[in-house]
Amino acid sequence: MKNVHNILSALAILLAFTFSNAQSTYTVGSTEYVYGEYYSTTGKPKVVRSSSNKKYFLKSRGYESTPYGYEVDHIIPLSQGGSDDPSNMQLLTVSQHQKKTARERTQVAQTNTYNVYKVNSPAYYSTPTVKPEKIQYSTPSYTTPVYTLPTYNNSSSSTRTIYTGSRGGQYYINSNGNKTYVKN
Repeated sequence: MKNVHNILSALAILLAFTFSNAQSTYTVGSTEYVYGEYYSTTGKPKVVRSSSNKKYFLKSRGYESTPYGYEVDHIIPLSQGGSDDPSNMQLLTVSQHQKKTARERTQVAQTNTYNVYKVNSPAYYSTPTVKPEKIQYSTPSYTTPVYTLPTYNNSSSSTRTIYTGSRGGQYYINSNGNKTYVKN
């Protein structure tokens, strides 16, 4: 009787531990999401990847498992709101998948604003509460400079300003307002 009691106690502790660590999820369509968890890059709800959806996708393409040299990719990334449904899956080679992922990460990085919080350190006798100061950074822009060469007189004794184009060609603006390239 004492052994049965010990076994039931151990089982109860094991079940309590298992259920306390279980994540609560919810399902929309065939995609399962985790309550309270979000992707850090986009803020979208975190998706639980379904091995059964992946198997169904591969079977629909005639495969039992992922072919060698290929990976299953989500057409619309899960982190950007894509579903874990087989209709949102495709087979890509490993290199294609790496390039696509890099391109998607670059796009996410460009669309996210860069919010950096700077904390001003308090003076020696100031109050201990410090409020963060939000600094908004933007991507610097670059303009190509236009170089002008000194003017010269040609045989008709008119003065022209010679410009150098982005590819190194030299030109001037004629009386009609069009570019006329100079032969070297």
